[in-house]
Amino acid sequence: MNNTFEDLLMSQSEQLTASKPNEFLENFVKLAEDALEWFKLDRLTVFPNSMILLNDGKTISVSREGIPALEKQRFIRGNYKDYLRILRSKQTWQIFDSEALAKHPLDPVKELYLEGARWHGIIRLELFGQTWGALAFSRFSLDEPPLTEENIKRLKLLCDIWLCFWQHATMTRNLSLDDNTVVDESEKLLLLSKKQCTVLTLLAQGYTAKQCAEKLFLSPRTIESHKYRMLDILDLDNHTELVQFALRNGLGIESVDR
Repeated sequence: MNNTFEDLLMSQSEQLTASKPNEFLENFVKLAEDALEWFKLDRLTVFPNSMILLNDGKTISVSREGIPALEKQRFIRGNYKDYLRILRSKQTWQIFDSEALAKHPLDPVKELYLEGARWHGIIRLELFGQTWGALAFSRFSLDEPPLTEENIKRLKLLCDIWLCFWQHATMTRNLSLDDNTVVDESEKLLLLSKKQCTVLTLLAQGYTAKQCAEKLFLSPRTIESHKYRMLDILDLDNHTELVQFALRNGLGIESVDR
């Protein structure tokens, strides 16, 4: 029984350090269930900031007993791609009460309300200084008070730890893959440096190498070097495929202040 947050943290740490890389996703379910119980949440979902964030294999979602599992296809409707702009907000987290869910202009948020959610939160996740994705969490009743700021920070801390272990497990698995094995795109994204992701974002927004160089105070030759290095890392053939990869994974979406 995890009576205090320190107890929960210690328990999670012990489970994570004992987990083998190929068992991480399976063990994550137990970790998430413990977090749901401690924070009195009904469902949480971790997903990368990607144009394909709701496709199979791109999200991990865990629900408490009696709460509907996340049906990804239910949320791929209307203006769902604009939901990514919420993730690009500079706010560390955002909270939606019952009224905000019911009246929100984005279809995925309204769909949450129709599904039964009455309180919802989103925490922006970063890895090595770049936006990685988000943690979304919901309650399907109004029986519990909203999470305090302290507990939202605790939940973010917990998810930051999950994310670091997830990345380590991903990298370890990738190192052991055969050359002919296809690596998940969201996992390939983790192989790029912060600078490479910045260059790739600008390229996806239509900037030329020369324009990228001017914006980043680098030489065009350095930009071209980054580009060819990314083609090699991502196993792509040309500039067009590189831009398509970036757009599929949300790197062409500009940040929005909220």
